[in-house]
Amino acid sequence: MITAIVISLGFIAIKDVQELFQRIEGILYDIRLLATLPETPRQFDENVIIIDIDEKSLAEQGRYPWSRSKISQLVDNLMANGVVVVAFDIVFPEPEDNPVDVITDKNKQLTPQFLKEIITLKQSVDADLQLSNSITNAEVVLGMMFDDENASNSQTTERTDSIASHVNWEIPVDGVSDIAQYNKVLKNIDVLSQNASGSGFINSVPESDGFIRKASLVINYQGKLYPSLALEAARVYTLSDHINTESELNNRNYWLQSLSFGDHKIPTNEKGQVLIPFKGGQKSFEYISATDVIENRVPAEKLEGSVAFVGTSAIGLADLRATSVGIQYPGVEVHANVFEGLMHPEIIPVEPDITLAIQFILLFITGLVLSILMNNQGPMRIFYICFAALIIHLALNWSLWLFFKVSLPQSQLLLVIIWLTLYFGSVGFFLENYRRKHIKGVFDQYVPPAYIDKLLATGKGISLTPERRVMSVLFADIRDFTQLSENFTPDELSEFINEYLSENTRIIFEKQGTIDKYVGDMVMAFWNAPLDDDQHEIHAVDTALAMIATTQAMSKKFKERGWPAINIGVGVSTGDMIVGDMGSTYRKAYTVLGDEVNLGSRIESLTKFYGVSLLISEQTYQAVTKQGMLCRQVDTIRVKGKQKPTTIYEPIGLKADQSNEMCLMLDKHQAGIRAYLAQEWDSAIKIFSELKNKSLLSNHLYDIYINRISELKESILDTKWDGTYSHLTK
Repeated sequence: MITAIVISLGFIAIKDVQELFQRIEGILYDIRLLATLPETPRQFDENVIIIDIDEKSLAEQGRYPWSRSKISQLVDNLMANGVVVVAFDIVFPEPEDNPVDVITDKNKQLTPQFLKEIITLKQSVDADLQLSNSITNAEVVLGMMFDDENASNSQTTERTDSIASHVNWEIPVDGVSDIAQYNKVLKNIDVLSQNASGSGFINSVPESDGFIRKASLVINYQGKLYPSLALEAARVYTLSDHINTESELNNRNYWLQSLSFGDHKIPTNEKGQVLIPFKGGQKSFEYISATDVIENRVPAEKLEGSVAFVGTSAIGLADLRATSVGIQYPGVEVHANVFEGLMHPEIIPVEPDITLAIQFILLFITGLVLSILMNNQGPMRIFYICFAALIIHLALNWSLWLFFKVSLPQSQLLLVIIWLTLYFGSVGFFLENYRRKHIKGVFDQYVPPAYIDKLLATGKGISLTPERRVMSVLFADIRDFTQLSENFTPDELSEFINEYLSENTRIIFEKQGTIDKYVGDMVMAFWNAPLDDDQHEIHAVDTALAMIATTQAMSKKFKERGWPAINIGVGVSTGDMIVGDMGSTYRKAYTVLGDEVNLGSRIESLTKFYGVSLLISEQTYQAVTKQGMLCRQVDTIRVKGKQKPTTIYEPIGLKADQSNEMCLMLDKHQAGIRAYLAQEWDSAIKIFSELKNKSLLSNHLYDIYINRISELKESILDTKWDGTYSHLTK
């Protein structure tokens, strides 16, 4: 929808909207142009110079306008020094007063004889004729101006039929063209225009913001096309007789495609315009003061073989324009830039004929891709996508400009990117708040508040949908709780359970665990979800040891209240599990499932069988021993429902915290296990008997092994016997 709105805004004919886009586009164009201008101005074989009627010239030669005789001297000196073409960014619309006419008009009392004699001098002091003679002997292009005003001017309407054009262009009477059409012209006096090599208009066509970025090469006047000063100067310079046009007919519309003269072909837009190939800022071309030329102070080598554009940069003469490369940019230098582009078309920036189609496709693709990428994303992710989209768009746009001189619009694409970012950012903000509330609602009963804050801070990477990952799970259960509960009143039982669960939940939270569920006196917790925990195994085992120690301390307090002592059994298992928000359409819970979860429950129930408080699976053992945890190997078992045997262990504590006596005892225990597995029954019984009498740990395990060995000695064992003991009950 947003993309469609932006596309519509760019293509609908609403003047204010179009002008706004043009102004934004103009600013972006200027930024791109200025950023990519070469540090060293380009150089070509054609030596283009500016003959500047500057402040210095006005100071030495007098205020402007000057006498045509002074202009004649300027032309003569330029030609004498080898200038090839002189182009005037000046119009000479009025004849200069002849001194003889001034004398005779103001002195009616003069005698006929004197009048006759003085009239004979009229032609010799005629400045217009003097300039005409200079123009006749040179290659001079004069400027003229077209206007759209309806005000009458006898000097602009009397001579319209005498304006010659070297542009070949034919269009039927009922034909339509987008080339600018004017109804009025300010031209040079006939004595000058008839002897000039050509005439070109000096009009500039500013955009809606007043800046000049494009140059019109032709103008439609009374059904004929007339060239610009730069185009006519290029025709004269290349000794071309005509300027040819190429148009494309669409119904009655004649769309101008290109102009050509000599070997040069210049692609234009339908209005006959080209983007001005600015060489640089003001005075990128060499400026020579007009007074220095008139006074012959310019070395001939500076002028020889050059094309000279005569104009003014003097502030008082008001020929300064706002352009992409300067606010007060001399108009004469605009013509020089255009001339250089006409001589070298490869430097003229190109606006492809299919610009609108390209723009539409880019807008559609950009809008579609961003809508897909930004949908259901958080604000930061949307910001990154926006930043990437801007970089890609600007890189593509600027690369086409820098390497191929192709100018494509930027404003609508930037607008699409920004609007989509604002829209999806706003939506993402509300979704983020909803997500935070949802996460808090899901986890605030399972994890500590500080952990929830961490979840919310990094929650975008958390998925509540079921996923598979390696995790550790813990089961803790009070031994013989059913019998114990018979000794409590309902209120006492509630107080007892609440105190027991609260204390052990605190421990789980401190160790970065997540509560899965409470089932009566049973606590289930897991690690490495929803946030990653690289040390989930050691955290789970540390939690189990802390729960056992805390329960023993609580048991003493319970005795003081007259309550029975309690013991717990804890099982920890590690492996692949599936974690996520699971359940029915009526109720869901963030929980964990899998064989390793079932194994954790099974080994917790075996703690009573082996007479220990804590058992861990083999994968848990392999991880915690790398962290310096000492463990006692308990047994290799096959639990009900599983065919693959697993070895279970009893964690003792960190090796650094254990006495030498404990370490020696564990070494001896391991020796007994090796003897047992090697079927060295007598040796195994001896070791287990010694450990039973002086073990620092629970000795019920050794009774199990001694009794088991007694049975095994009387049995015929399979050759594949590996010491695995199968538990047939859960």
